[in-house]
Amino acid sequence: MRVPNASLSGTYALPRLAAAALVPVALAACEPSPPDQTGEAETPPAAVPAPGTGAPEAAQPPTAEQTVTIVVTDDSVTVTPTTLRPGSTTFEVTNRTSVPYDVDIDGPGPDGEIEQLQPGETRTLTMTLRAGKYEVESSAEEGPERERKTRITVRS
Repeated sequence: MRVPNASLSGTYALPRLAAAALVPVALAACEPSPPDQTGEAETPPAAVPAPGTGAPEAAQPPTAEQTVTIVVTDDSVTVTPTTLRPGSTTFEVTNRTSVPYDVDIDGPGPDGEIEQLQPGETRTLTMTLRAGKYEVESSAEEGPERERKTRITVRS
């Protein structure tokens, strides 16, 4: 004797069991992948905070004009600072002696010169510096040998 639902439930029992077994596999395919086991991120972050600011680092803006002070005294010629970056540079030159001086700035780029800088006078000279070594020379035509030299370095 046959039970009418026995063959029906036997026929559908196997596909239902197979479908129930596939549900976890299908759901696992929808989950995000686990993190990389090497500890390395797949893509780098878009911006890194600048140290101590919490703000992302931006591209460096073009450097502003720099100013250099040159002071001529009876004993020396002093340049501050002596290490510079390439680009537009204004030299503020002061004569602290009792006689007129010429000041020359010679290097890899065009040279600069201030002639007959009078005692107590300050003048400016703007130059575009290139990487390399420059010599700053001050000389007076009056009195004993009064030539003084110092060097500056321009680095990128």
